[in-house]
Amino acid sequence: MAEKIVKVKEGLLSGTTDGKTAVFMGIPYAAPPVGELRWRAPQPAAHWDGVLDATKNPPMPVQVPMPNSLFERHPMSEDCLYLNIFAPDDNVGNHAVLVWFYGGSLQAGCSDSPVLYGKAYAEDGIVLVTVNYRVGVFGFMCHPDMRSEDPDGFSGNFGHRDQLAALKWIRENISAFGGDSGNVTISGQSAGSASCCALMNAPAAKGYFHAAILHSGDVFQPERDVTLEDAESWGVTLATQFGCSSLEEFRGVPVETLYADGDPMMKYVHQFAAAVIDRAFLPDRQGELLLSNKCYGVPVIIGTNLDEGSRFAAERYVPAISSRLGLPESLYASEPDINSKANALARDYWYARHLVFAEIRSRDYGLPTWEYVFARRLAPQGAFHGMEIPYTFCTLDAEPDFGAPLPYTPEDRELSELMHSYWVNFVRNHDPNGGGLAYWPEKKEGDMHMRFDASSCVEDDVIRDTDRTVKPAVEKWMRSRITL
Repeated sequence: MAEKIVKVKEGLLSGTTDGKTAVFMGIPYAAPPVGELRWRAPQPAAHWDGVLDATKNPPMPVQVPMPNSLFERHPMSEDCLYLNIFAPDDNVGNHAVLVWFYGGSLQAGCSDSPVLYGKAYAEDGIVLVTVNYRVGVFGFMCHPDMRSEDPDGFSGNFGHRDQLAALKWIRENISAFGGDSGNVTISGQSAGSASCCALMNAPAAKGYFHAAILHSGDVFQPERDVTLEDAESWGVTLATQFGCSSLEEFRGVPVETLYADGDPMMKYVHQFAAAVIDRAFLPDRQGELLLSNKCYGVPVIIGTNLDEGSRFAAERYVPAISSRLGLPESLYASEPDINSKANALARDYWYARHLVFAEIRSRDYGLPTWEYVFARRLAPQGAFHGMEIPYTFCTLDAEPDFGAPLPYTPEDRELSELMHSYWVNFVRNHDPNGGGLAYWPEKKEGDMHMRFDASSCVEDDVIRDTDRTVKPAVEKWMRSRITL
């Protein structure tokens, strides 16, 4: 590997190159959000003298790492606002840009997981950027004092505002890496996908990206949006728990104290990190904004995995979702127990939300939309949540974030190359088709999607018999939320 020097607005960076791909790790895109900048909007990164070493992985945001995962071995810090760049080293320039936001329920994750290594994208002429953003209590806590501190009236949502700050940095600097700031696609999985939805809904983010790829994450579950009043109340409760009567006082509590007994938001206010509808950064509930086309309507690829199943406790989940959708009690009668019923319902509900959104945005509003289902099953849990990520990055040989490596076959490598090629086409041209690939129809062309499997093909939207019941119920519920 040789040294690669690049000049950005803040100074000189030293990365590495193998002659094909230039890699820059740990680039500061904003000032460290520590001390007086804890729970404040991201501020511009400082200029530096000399050459900044950009060859080391940045610390990940403060979080409770998943047990037995790579994250348990990863350094973490409040000083976490860094991004990584993988760029073609060809001196050509004007390459399309893909920006990746990790998943983790807005409570965990990091930008330099081995499966996110971007060499394959760079070798195919794409500049890949992976972004750290604040999570958990530092990324999404809200407090009444925040409104008076922010000149734009924004409150909470610091993780999403970090993502926007990264996009602003990319617009100003990506040409130094051969990237085209006028052709930026945002993408992510799970909470990373929901983050893309948040940016599509945020007026302040309009124009900083031009397309999106949404992996298995949406903002249509009402519990994922928090009202400003509720969020501020929880913030006051949390501050009081640590003996603080103001946000300024709360800023002085050491991070070790905040996380001494695990995630403080979960422990003391029993809430997941979630977007705050502050009526400023996010002007309304996110599902309603997207379904009513009051968002930034860019071309999208949207998809889910065949065996998704994220949910809360089964005993509460089944009656809550069944009641929300008006589903018959007998729908999952063949399942052997309550956990199996909950898993099946979560799977179908997850799929139907993405399917209905794809139909509404394409057929009601004429927005370019392509849908997929990732169906490759190699593990006992099937095509599980997040399994598709290394396929699209061509990183099947990378150490997984958790668990044992899957028993990949030559068929999986062919599938990886296929998915990656569709993704590259979309990032370049905002259409996955081209380059001799089998035709992937837009959603407006019929009730079908691309099935990615050992043998990939376009298939009908009805995958299971239960879809015939769940999908119409979800569509009725989602359409009832449209406000014109």
